[in-house]
Amino acid sequence: MNQTNPLPEWTDDLSVNVDTIDEDHQAFFRLAALMYEVASTPNNEQFALIETAINILEEYVEGHFLREQMAMATADYAYMAEHIAAHDAFADRVNRVIQTYRETGDIEHIRALSALVAEWLNSHIRVVDAQYKGILTNANVDDRPLVYMAAGLDTEFAS
Repeated sequence: MNQTNPLPEWTDDLSVNVDTIDEDHQAFFRLAALMYEVASTPNNEQFALIETAINILEEYVEGHFLREQMAMATADYAYMAEHIAAHDAFADRVNRVIQTYRETGDIEHIRALSALVAEWLNSHIRVVDAQYKGILTNANVDDRPLVYMAAGLDTEFAS
């Protein structure tokens, strides 16, 4: 947290020791901070910036969760079902907040969304993702850009 952004931020103790997953997690925190900043700074581009951030968040939720779940399947991770349930519950919460924002246009929903993302991720990494440390590795995690994963594109297109 800092004076202008009250949200939890990435710290090195959140690392799961998988470069690509850590990079995804860091991007989530940056995106939450961006949403908070945009929602707190009214200007002519605010609504377009919010929609862009929402679209990126939706892609990240889908792509990052797919990345983790594919790696868990590859590693035959024992707690995969529980992990997926946590992902699904979070994705549902995110989608509900986005839907409410789009129905009402109330900027407070974007501030709430940014807090939801940062706070949930901070807790999820510390408690749930920490359980796969040492099981998921750089070798068994797909490192393609999330856009390729979310779109279901083959590796040959990522080069």
